[in-house]
Amino acid sequence: MAPKKSQHFVPVEAIYSSDEEAGAFPEHLLAEAKEDVWQSPVKATKAYRIDLKPRVAAKRKRPNNTAPVQALEDVAAGPSVQSELWANDLGFSGGDGGWNDGGLGEGMTAIEDSGSRAPTSEAVTPGEFEFLTEQLLYYHSVVRAGAAGIGYIEDNVFAVEGWNVHREQATGLWYHLEYLVVEGEGQDAEELAVGCTCPAGLREGYCIHIALVKRFDVRDIRGYAQAVASDELTITMFYRERIEESDEFLTLFSVRSHSQTGAKGRALVKHLGNCPSTGQWTCSKSHTKKTKCAHVPAATKVLREALKLPLDAPIDETLGGLDLGALENGAEGAPVVATGSEALIIPLQKSPAMCLQGSVSYRPILPPLSYILPSDETLYPRPPPFRNAPAAPFPLELTSTCPCPLPLRSSFDPQRKPSREVHPCRVYTVLGCYTAQIELQPCPNCYSRGEHFIGPDLREVGLFNYDNTTLVSHELLDEYMVAYSSSETPFTAFVAQMSHRYSSTTTRFMRSDLFRPVWFAYVSVQAFEKDMSCVRCGTSPETVIWDGVTVAFDKNRLASTLAPPTQLTSQSFRRPLVKNKPGQQLIKDATLRKQIRAIIATLKDRVQATAAEDSYNDSGIPQDTAIPSEAIEAPCADTVLSDTQRIDEVLQSLSSLCPAVCTLFMEFCGYTAYAKRRPPPPLFRSFFLQIAAEESVLQMVNGSALRLLQVFIENPRHGQITQLLGIPGIYLLLRKYPGRLHAMVPILRWIAERAVVVFEAVRVDSRLIPIISDAQASALNWRLTGCFYSLPQLRFRPCYENLISDRTKVDSSRGGDTCGKYFSEYGEATLTGGIMAAWCTHSVCYGFHCIPSSEGRNDVFSALITRWPVAPKRIIYDFACALGPYCLLREPEFFKDTVFVIDKFHSMGHTKCSPAAFLQQYSDADPRLIHINSSAGESGNSSLKRIRKSLRYMTQDHAIIYTKVFLSMWNRARLLKKKL
Repeated sequence: MAPKKSQHFVPVEAIYSSDEEAGAFPEHLLAEAKEDVWQSPVKATKAYRIDLKPRVAAKRKRPNNTAPVQALEDVAAGPSVQSELWANDLGFSGGDGGWNDGGLGEGMTAIEDSGSRAPTSEAVTPGEFEFLTEQLLYYHSVVRAGAAGIGYIEDNVFAVEGWNVHREQATGLWYHLEYLVVEGEGQDAEELAVGCTCPAGLREGYCIHIALVKRFDVRDIRGYAQAVASDELTITMFYRERIEESDEFLTLFSVRSHSQTGAKGRALVKHLGNCPSTGQWTCSKSHTKKTKCAHVPAATKVLREALKLPLDAPIDETLGGLDLGALENGAEGAPVVATGSEALIIPLQKSPAMCLQGSVSYRPILPPLSYILPSDETLYPRPPPFRNAPAAPFPLELTSTCPCPLPLRSSFDPQRKPSREVHPCRVYTVLGCYTAQIELQPCPNCYSRGEHFIGPDLREVGLFNYDNTTLVSHELLDEYMVAYSSSETPFTAFVAQMSHRYSSTTTRFMRSDLFRPVWFAYVSVQAFEKDMSCVRCGTSPETVIWDGVTVAFDKNRLASTLAPPTQLTSQSFRRPLVKNKPGQQLIKDATLRKQIRAIIATLKDRVQATAAEDSYNDSGIPQDTAIPSEAIEAPCADTVLSDTQRIDEVLQSLSSLCPAVCTLFMEFCGYTAYAKRRPPPPLFRSFFLQIAAEESVLQMVNGSALRLLQVFIENPRHGQITQLLGIPGIYLLLRKYPGRLHAMVPILRWIAERAVVVFEAVRVDSRLIPIISDAQASALNWRLTGCFYSLPQLRFRPCYENLISDRTKVDSSRGGDTCGKYFSEYGEATLTGGIMAAWCTHSVCYGFHCIPSSEGRNDVFSALITRWPVAPKRIIYDFACALGPYCLLREPEFFKDTVFVIDKFHSMGHTKCSPAAFLQQYSDADPRLIHINSSAGESGNSSLKRIRKSLRYMTQDHAIIYTKVFLSMWNRARLLKKKL
């Protein structure tokens, strides 16, 4: 329990009877009693308030629970009975007026009323009324933003988070609140009875939670809940969050008392840890460890059931979050947290409290000034930074709207009554916070449900109107945008920096819980357009670099709206003719391929042994001196016999397959080379590895290279060998050894014939056609789907029902003779798969999509097949050796002219892949490819790691927007730096 803070109270002038006898009370004590504050000689840090008159609360009727906040000009004109009743409804009562955990705050003057006396002008002053109204409206905006939580429990019971009015921030302590509609006499005698167990609610009978429930319709909060009251439902888990920068979870439970039905009899149980068996359990009804608590074991059982753990699960069992699908299917008793805080992971519905929706400012806002591109449209004249306190209220204009959750936002109508009301607001700038006034008009659509007003947009003055109460300058919001895109800057770090800057003023900066939703609402309307393409590469670059990065959020925050390109829909084109086609290698015999690679490896080992022997001889050791056996292990007779037998078998098989290949292999890898320990030249070694590769022959010879190869075979001349640039292994060999051209022609003819056979085997009859209209493509919201590319979606991913790899997920630990660098799962088990991004060679991102779980090849294939009208000429991917066959098997017509290569950085890990899969060999042959920066994707993905920690604790929608804005800022920085 948090320590009790010192309480500060504002004095109230004492009133004494004029006919008091002179000797009835000492005059000096009376004079001291009339002083505002008496300082205790025992503890001078406490100030005690003199309150000599009891407060009799004024009785008010609750008409429709929707009365608007009285305009300030009406208050200034003179107090009325209604204004005093409104002030009483806010809960500004007498007593000690404490502000801790739901109290009313420092500087709030109590409203004194004798009950029998008519209200006078001394009951409340216009200045006091304005300040008190601002406090409640600010708390209301914070609740709507999710910075202070309200959770629905059951029936008329809620859980509310404590609110420190003095510091204007949530305390993290939770309490129970219960309301009851009391019917009286007459039509307008309905009254709302509310009780709260927070310290101020218990002490005063009134707190800011009660004021909020009385002022705004609490039924809007309950309307989003699914929990129902029943005799069986005794425990409700209403809150669960992952603690930032930690893997621990905070879980809160509300436990109903069997003996006491009211909210005061309920217990709040808290668990902090990874699993129910470990961590820290606390209960609000058990204040000492000696007290035996029955609530904690019951809550432990509920948490185990929610996490689907057996009751006898081991203590060290690793837990993730909740199974939201199971909770949603378990309809009854499922908890709901009525707040928009991104820390929560158990809300079953996305609709938070108070009809939470977008911001009041809705028109597009210019990007930061230093990141403006020449192609950006000038939406409005950029105003100077807003840094001074406004002198007049912000006026309503014809562009003013209400953020109501309707298809069409309600606009300002000067003819509607009332046309204007003046309300208090706060303006946050880079230099401090200013108290200002803003003109509002009640919304005709949603005012009665959630206290929504039509307010000005204010983009022309450089302000972002979040909710008519919180206004933030564009300069301040852009400053965080630049900070987090330049270096790792979480929200908490930026808020701490701004709080330090505000410390030199008399104002306080908002907490991160409020700044976070304000910033996300701001960037959601910011005009980041035309920054996901490179000027030099165009809309469809010839070379696309794909790479996945472990920038992920928690799997428990996955929403059903996430739709990566890999997702199949009812509109997916069916491909029943596509089936697995094994044996696509140039040499179909797997044993022969393995023996060829073994002979090449044996020659390499014998050469290394020779080099070791020469190193001993060069060191001054006499030639006749025996070399230690541990330095050189000479092959025994059995080994030599085995090697020669292997050479015999390979030559016999090659002679029947292609005699020209047999002759070439005999020359460079036969008996003579083995006896003399002479390795084949590098180009011939590369050639032999390619013909014995485990990859498809289409990796070595794609569609365009095959057509040019057939043309070259018809008229093989040395002057035409540039037609073989698409097969760099053969081109480099013939360029260095031109005398072997005629001996290579039969080999080239054999390769071409084999490539034709394989391509015809994988060819399908039907072709891809766009099946998504422009209207359907524009209706896809990337903020929900998590898929954003500069190219519009043309089609959905086809369905290959006869492919085993599409029906079951492939194991990521494949080994054997195939590539050892198989796709490994992105991130940790509790996180999503990260993101897959597409880059051009200038490190400009062309788009990304979120990966629910690790996929790899499917992500690249699906993104290309759904967005690209024509496949790129070159695809660079760290797993291209497997991506090529994956794509060509499914859509050979679409990818037949594409070269799938591995960048230089990742090629070191592909020890079992042939050089035909490496970009390095293609750039060695074709000088036009030298400029390709194959590490462009790595540099971009490396920068994405700056937001890895922040994304880990975000909800899905926030993570998507956060990533998109970061990539837009990254692209703009690259485009401006390179002047692309």
